[in-house]
Amino acid sequence: MFPLNTEIFPTTAAELERLLNESLHHLFFLARQPVELREKTYPHLDSLSISLDGAGLRQRPPAIPSLNTKPMPALTVDSFRAGGSGMSVGPAAIDFLLDARALQLHQATDRQGHIVLLLQNAAEGHVHISAALSDLEALIAEVVKSEAGKHGVNVDNVRLSLRSRSPRSLAAEVLLRAKKLFLSASLRITGQLELDEELNARISGLDCTGEGAMASVACGVLKPHLHTLDGREFSLMSLPLGEVRLRDVRIAVGDKLAITAEFGSIYE
Repeated sequence: MFPLNTEIFPTTAAELERLLNESLHHLFFLARQPVELREKTYPHLDSLSISLDGAGLRQRPPAIPSLNTKPMPALTVDSFRAGGSGMSVGPAAIDFLLDARALQLHQATDRQGHIVLLLQNAAEGHVHISAALSDLEALIAEVVKSEAGKHGVNVDNVRLSLRSRSPRSLAAEVLLRAKKLFLSASLRITGQLELDEELNARISGLDCTGEGAMASVACGVLKPHLHTLDGREFSLMSLPLGEVRLRDVRIAVGDKLAITAEFGSIYE
């Protein structure tokens, strides 16, 4: 999904490139213009590439637009590639790649009347998302420390371990130490993550355990927050897929957590 922040569809490839660059600058901190395209006979593009290497997600990015009109054909792209290495999301660095062949983009308008480009179809494509376990550990530590700190509980020695349960699910364990005044306790937070065929991730089975009075206090602080996350589902794609079908969705654990999927037309 690409918001163009204009009510009039661009009439040239150069104008389209400018609008796409402006839209991405609203989402990310960028050192250079990320969009490069080559036209065949506009609105038919030979290639469209988006490089987000080193980009940083803004703390308050624009909300995903709500569509107000039915999508209609807009662009044909022979070769499409969007990706970034070392993209900053809080303390974590994410690697992302989406490439596709024979892509069709449709246009619709949001509630403000601005044009939004949508993925409608593709002959074939591939998605890859990965992050180092150390970065995920740092991200979890930031969230846990923030929540516990509101209640005067300090957290350190956060350690994350992940274990594959199936091609689309994994078990997670977080070990940490909680301290308040002169008391401390070791805690264990466990849970599961499952992916469906549309790259929706669901968190479940979250629990906090430990021994001693301090563990009860610390888990009592964290459990309400875990309860709000338990059973929550969120999309890793966050865009309508039109006539595109995802397949071969996989999640793998090594030095990195990697999520991959293939996609193509539902009519194949």
